[in-house]
Amino acid sequence: MFGYGVIFVNRKILCLLLMFCIAAAVALSGCVTQTQDGVTDNGHGKTFEKTPAFDPKTASVTEKTVPLYQFSTTSTQNVTLYFINDGEIPYISLEEFGKIYGSLITIDMDVYNLTFEANGDKASYVRENGYSADFDFSKNTIHFTDLDMFEKMPSGALVDVATLNFLVAPLYQKDDALSYERYGHEIILDLGGYGIQMLHKNDGYYIPIQTFSDVFLAGHGFLSLYDGREVIITAELAGELSDLYYSAPKLERTKELAEFDYNELCFALDYHYGLKDTHRITDFNEIFTECGYDMILKGTDQTKADAALYQFIITQLDDQHSGLDGISFRADKSKYDEEISELPDGITTRMMRAKKAEFSKARDYYYPKGIPHYEEVGNTAYITFDRFENDAGRDYYSPPKEDELDDNIRLMQYACDRITRKNSPIENVVMDLSLNLGGTAYDAVYVIGTFLGEGHVSLCNDLTGALTSVYYKLDTNRDHVFDDKDTLAGKGYKFYCIETGVSFSCGNLVPNVFKNSNMVTIIGQTSGGGSCAVQPLSTAAGTLFQVSGHKRLSFIKNGAFYDIDRGAEPDVYIKDPYFVYDRKALTDYINNKMK
Repeated sequence: MFGYGVIFVNRKILCLLLMFCIAAAVALSGCVTQTQDGVTDNGHGKTFEKTPAFDPKTASVTEKTVPLYQFSTTSTQNVTLYFINDGEIPYISLEEFGKIYGSLITIDMDVYNLTFEANGDKASYVRENGYSADFDFSKNTIHFTDLDMFEKMPSGALVDVATLNFLVAPLYQKDDALSYERYGHEIILDLGGYGIQMLHKNDGYYIPIQTFSDVFLAGHGFLSLYDGREVIITAELAGELSDLYYSAPKLERTKELAEFDYNELCFALDYHYGLKDTHRITDFNEIFTECGYDMILKGTDQTKADAALYQFIITQLDDQHSGLDGISFRADKSKYDEEISELPDGITTRMMRAKKAEFSKARDYYYPKGIPHYEEVGNTAYITFDRFENDAGRDYYSPPKEDELDDNIRLMQYACDRITRKNSPIENVVMDLSLNLGGTAYDAVYVIGTFLGEGHVSLCNDLTGALTSVYYKLDTNRDHVFDDKDTLAGKGYKFYCIETGVSFSCGNLVPNVFKNSNMVTIIGQTSGGGSCAVQPLSTAAGTLFQVSGHKRLSFIKNGAFYDIDRGAEPDVYIKDPYFVYDRKALTDYINNKMK
């Protein structure tokens, strides 16, 4: 064991004793400056002033051509990396990567067209919609007039977490009459405040590939990795791509890389973490220092750095969306596993695990062979699933089959067919989300729409202030017509939704929307929260992790957007988990006790 527990406690005491001295000696500022109406808000803080790594006037640039793998080992091309003064931090050309970026973001026929423009120390990526990312190489800043419009897909929402793939897209029709958008503020990213340097040299405009990943790729759910042999761009590391990455020869975590890795980590978290305010985090350099993680994260032992990041995420963030997804190729896997094996989970995670065990035991008692996705008990239909997910390879316009009901969309189609069949006895419809841990947002939209007539999702971008509420009509009966025949709404059924403290993320979103609609009775226990969209990230040293991002799921009431992180309180509280799954007793209760 590396003895982190002792180190952290001692450093915490030291930080408390020297708090005022440190405050006087270190200037803290913020990663992101927001401007509106010509007023600059510097209230986000700043890590600390840093000596530039190189002088742009005298800096030399060397090149290295490496393979670039995009999402798989079969999609590859060559790309040029640049190294300043023969250093270790890989840079990319904005002009070259602008073309790669545009091709990555283009989805099916939804073209993301990017043009590179440059003049002196100023350069820009300009979208086909006129919005841009503007680089000032003399100030080391990146400016977005409107970050949301710069990232927005042509057919998508202003703030979007429900990007539809081409197989499911025909089932959705956006209702522009009901949808709502409010644009956000300008954003200036001060890279210089983190010791992150861009370089304009001759006709070249260079930025660290990790910074490019954290600013541009991350906005679309992607990340980059460099293992000394190749660059990988992906949304997650799995299969052959993972094998390729971890087969790279281990490289040393040098002092230069460790310092840059730490600075870039602080920048990425300050920029992307969506729960800073609720966690009372001014900036991440400050909390790393206060909690005693900074020296380990700045150190040259990659295994210890990865273990420290893991421990910080599970104990300090402890938000259930954040986690470490993969260690760096530089780390020692066996030593890392040994180090984290005895680390306790965070308080929230332990409570969630206990609650899940309690309800799982009760469900297994009544359904030892597994609970059916669709079940009828007398006049009541029960629809149950534990994840919002679908198999995008299925034909959603064929009749749904019973062996397809692990797919949310097929389950909703099947349930609608059964509930509305001729001579159906069904009067009550119960959505059981008691053990639902979340999943894909557009599946949640489909479920919502099946009950309420139209599916919708409301989002706020805590970074920019932008707001979006998007409504979709659904083709549930698969007749290629969007009308009142498609859903269960307006047909006289009584709707119920079972929730517990395990109901998390989209499993929390749906009960919140149902409760706010006043069309669905919520029964059970307060849902488990989880409002932020998951943001995958990587570090400059090659560690993969994810955090609660700055796009928050919300609901609208009286024209205001409300965060759903605290969960939805039930209309009818049920303490006994066994009663939830005794469906004969619950059906009798619904018919005779609920009004």
